[in-house]
Order: sequence, then structure tokens, then C-alpha cells
Amino acid sequence: MLAHVVDDEWGVVSYRLLDEVRIEADALVAAEAAFARSIDPRVTVTTTLREGNPMWELIALAENADLVVVGTHKTGFVRGRVFGSRSLQLAGGSPAPVAIIPESPVRTRQGVIVGVNESAASLAAVAFAADEAHHLGEELIIVGAWAAQDPAEIETSEVRRRQATLVKSRIESVLLDARSQAQTAHGDLTIQARQVNRSAAETLVDAAASATLLVIGSSRREAAPTILGPVAHDVLINLAAPTVVVHAAAAPRDTAPERSTERTAL
Repeated sequence: MLAHVVDDEWGVVSYRLLDEVRIEADALVAAEAAFARSIDPRVTVTTTLREGNPMWELIALAENADLVVVGTHKTGFVRGRVFGSRSLQLAGGSPAPVAIIPESPVRTRQGVIVGVNESAASLAAVAFAADEAHHLGEELIIVGAWAAQDPAEIETSEVRRRQATLVKSRIESVLLDARSQAQTAHGDLTIQARQVNRSAAETLVDAAASATLLVIGSSRREAAPTILGPVAHDVLINLAAPTVVVHAAAAPRDTAPERSTERTAL
């Protein structure tokens, strides 16, 4: 399904202008539908035109979607601050996985990268990434990162050294579990696991620079269910590759989420 939302804030300026925007929107949707059909005539293309807040309307449509796809040309680094990108709002609030596609060449890219940790969202991300790597015939690269510490501090503090060893051990366990999960889902996958002593966001952004696809999990918080976690936020602000944000599945921690083989994308 191709969806376009006419931002109803235009109506504050002029109802006549809003009518003109609707006409332009109809023409845009028709043209994009024709383009989509020209890419693969076998694909059934439907369209919908809505009015309202674009991101909230897309979030509502995502209730019945398997995947939401949006494009973006915006990048920029804003660490630790609220960034008003609509793509971030959509990725945070959508009940379905959200793919954000930047304007960048894809021909020379290789590999599907997935960032992992101990969260339930990580399980969903690994399941999604394994499916996509299998579908695309790409290598699956599982990345686990742990925050770097000052080597001098580690050397002079037995407590810090023990903490670093514990964190490294936990990441190794997460990587092993993720590899096992992916191999169980698709036994023919080529899988590589990487552990990096560096911040997660910077690690994933750098790794994604040459990747076909980056998949990240983002856990919802009860107090702010539409706000992305800090790692997902910083990765999207520094978008380096087509990136999919996956939220935790409504399943126990040791159960991998199931995905339908049929796909509906907005």
C-alpha cells in the first residue's frame, strides 16, 4: 500500500490552499503508484490518501502492516537531545517495523548488520535481520558493543577491571545466543559475530557505512512509548544505510517472534 498524508496544518493558512494541496496529493499518489507497478507488475499496488498529522496517521495505518517504509534525506548529529524528525517519531510509535531509507547508493553495499544486547527487542531484531539476510542472500553480521572505558582507569582499578570483564562476558553470551537463534531460523546463513569495545551507536553507524541493511531493536518505555531509546535515536540521526527499527515482540524472552511470509508495506 502506498500512503500519503496531507498535513492538516495547511488548513490554518487557507482552506483554498488546502484544496490545492489535495489536488496535488492525488496526482502524486497516482504517479507513485504507476512507478511502483512499473518496477514489478506482479506486485499488487493499492493507495490511500489521508489528512491529519502525517506521523500519527502513518502510525495508525501501521496497525495492519508488516513493514512501514519511509525515505529521508536528513542526517546530522544531536546526542542526548530531542530531535524533531518525523522519521524518529514514526520509528518510535509504529507497532510494525519501520524501514528508513536514505538517499545513498546501494549497489556496492554488502551484508545485513544487526545490533544486539540483552533486551527483548534484540530478539525481534535478530529474527528480522536473519529473515532479510536469507531473503537477500547476504551475510548476517551480528554486532555487540560495550561502552569503552579509559584504559588507564581500568589498569588502576580492580573494580573497573572486573566490571569490564563481566560486561564483555555478557556480550559474548548475547552474541552466542543471537548466532544460535539465526542459525536455527535459517541453517544456510553465513554468520559473522563481532564484539566491539566502543559505544553502541558509533559502532553501528560505522559498521553500516558499507552494509546493505542495518537492523536495530528499540525497547518501548511505559512512560514514553513513542520515544526511541538513546542508541536507536543516535543511529537514526547519523543514518548511514537503509535501517530498520524493530520493537520487542509480545512474547517471552526465550521465544523468537514469528513473521508472516506475506508482506504489506506502507
